[in-house]
Amino acid sequence: MRVFGHRGYSALFPENTLISFQKAFEFGADGIELDVRETLDGEVVVFHDEDLSRIFGLDRKLKDMTFEELRDLSGQKVPTLEEALKIVPEGGWVIVEIKEPGVASKAIGIVRKMEMIDRAVFSSFDHDLVEDLKKDNADLKLALLIGERHRKIPPQNLISRILELKPHSIHIPLEAFTMFPEEIGDFLKPIRDAKIEVFVWNINEVEPYRRFREYIDAVITDEVEEFVKERDESTPGRSREP
Repeated sequence: MRVFGHRGYSALFPENTLISFQKAFEFGADGIELDVRETLDGEVVVFHDEDLSRIFGLDRKLKDMTFEELRDLSGQKVPTLEEALKIVPEGGWVIVEIKEPGVASKAIGIVRKMEMIDRAVFSSFDHDLVEDLKKDNADLKLALLIGERHRKIPPQNLISRILELKPHSIHIPLEAFTMFPEEIGDFLKPIRDAKIEVFVWNINEVEPYRRFREYIDAVITDEVEEFVKERDESTPGRSREP
């Protein structure tokens, strides 16, 4: 099992900030997960939401703001993707969640420029986008995010789509395990047989991980220290490669 800090070590530090990423690695995470969007003037920044209301109490959409405006209004707290990648140590990994299709090519270009393409996984809930990226970038590690928008898809259809795209990994919510404990094994078996890895998000307690550990290759968690301890106690001699 590998440990990825969800938006950094976000249980203790502000999400998607440089300090949160730095502390995730300091406390032993194998990698970090972050979200990317694009400002009005084309800067790729690390931010989860469409607007600034939840984090900064501002009724402004990020896509309608220049990078300078964003920095001024946020108190310099929103990093660029390049700034975030500079935090990642040698051997550390990053999951880059593409929040909007238009930012994908720029984000990939930045990761390439930083010479981190072999230590990056690009994820999205938009499975058509993942398919397009796979066609144009054979060397990318791509991940299909599974979430609420996929709930109405019949499980067999979803499995077929996953096997068709054959991504590096699928990233599924903890609720998929806890709500369907009897069915999850059958759902994941053909996926794991195809050598597609299974990451679970957003998992913050060790007990459910222990119940389903046989199906899980990596966790994406706010509680970095809890899972680093679990990892080190249960998987001595582990590899850092997701």
